[in-house]
Amino acid sequence: MFLTAIKRKIRSNALFFKTFKAVLLYVRFLKSLSEEDQYKKLKKIKYTDSFEIHEKGYHCYFGYYDKSPINQTSKYIIYLRVKDKHNNDLPVDICLYDIDSKKISKIGETVTWNWQQGCMLQWLTTNTISFNSYNPKHKNYECKIIDVNEPTNIKTINRAVYSYNRDHSKYLSLNFNRLDLFAKGYGYPFAVDDMDYSKDGIWEVDVRTNTNKLILTLETIINFNPKNYNNMQHYVNHVAYTDDENSIIFIHRWQMKGGEFKSRLLIYNLHNKTLDTLLDNGHVSHYCWKDDRTLFIYATDANLQKGYMEVDIKNKKTKMIKGLPLEDGHPSYSNDRKIILTDTYPNHRRFQYLFCYDVDNKKLNVLDKLWSPFRYFNEQRCDLHPRWSNDNNFICVDNTNTGYRGIKVYKLK
Repeated sequence: MFLTAIKRKIRSNALFFKTFKAVLLYVRFLKSLSEEDQYKKLKKIKYTDSFEIHEKGYHCYFGYYDKSPINQTSKYIIYLRVKDKHNNDLPVDICLYDIDSKKISKIGETVTWNWQQGCMLQWLTTNTISFNSYNPKHKNYECKIIDVNEPTNIKTINRAVYSYNRDHSKYLSLNFNRLDLFAKGYGYPFAVDDMDYSKDGIWEVDVRTNTNKLILTLETIINFNPKNYNNMQHYVNHVAYTDDENSIIFIHRWQMKGGEFKSRLLIYNLHNKTLDTLLDNGHVSHYCWKDDRTLFIYATDANLQKGYMEVDIKNKKTKMIKGLPLEDGHPSYSNDRKIILTDTYPNHRRFQYLFCYDVDNKKLNVLDKLWSPFRYFNEQRCDLHPRWSNDNNFICVDNTNTGYRGIKVYKLK
């Protein structure tokens, strides 16, 4: 209890906490020089080729791991280009990289972006992309849909996108300003939505009719199996449709002053309007789908053990998967479900690992090890966020190995 009180006191002062973490970064680095690399003996996977997208003085990156910057034909890569020491009042570039010709084209710009999830840039079809933007005249967030071959031809939807359904006819949306306030690196700075819990939550947007509705309020989420929420701030994040699109899953987090938070994984049935709990042991993190009813997630189980586990969303049974790292990462499956791609945050030596886990043989293998300079920590950090190409012939990551953010692409076949 005494140590917990000290931690909370440190966290409550933002400037002191940031300084404390920066000092600790260097102390841990010096200490790590005498420690053995825990992944040193793992087998290294060979790839046939690799290349990087980077420009000196600029940060070139994509964002989150749940979507790929490589289009369906593996011809183009989309990404954000941000000047180092960027003026936040100015827009950043949305760029297109031609893999064959290595030609770079600017195809758009936006002022709604962050270091972790970018601007929700993603491919809808072979030539069509969408991304989030801000309309200063109407003072609202928008989703822009453009053809990369005719980037001036723009379709605008009147809410920012978080996660699409399978055929991109609908998507889910959140209060991105709330995320900016309480989950730095995941939101946008403009106050658009009402902060009242009864008027905030999760929206569903119909792309065809350009209409949206608030389908689940934060007030309803907070009051579902409530806990001791004294002086807490609440938000939801990482929302997604289930495969049958009958339900949505999301993470509900409640946060104390200074950033300490707890979280649970909930599921909401869109037809009967009911909430249910999938995981509620104080901590849930990154997830992906193994199949239409099995979620693969890094979380804490009922025995308070942290690790990668499977969660059956129908019967809520969990199964811890052995052989994977015991630290958090960003997982995804290959198309044949034989390989789990994941990563690590920088260790005390400032190295980030990129892993391929052989599901059948339960073997963890290393694809690469990348350096992360000291300047990249807290909300400025650069997670690898590994992503497959549609055909699984490429894997790409955001990284800072050159000193600036860049996209490294590995050719597997």
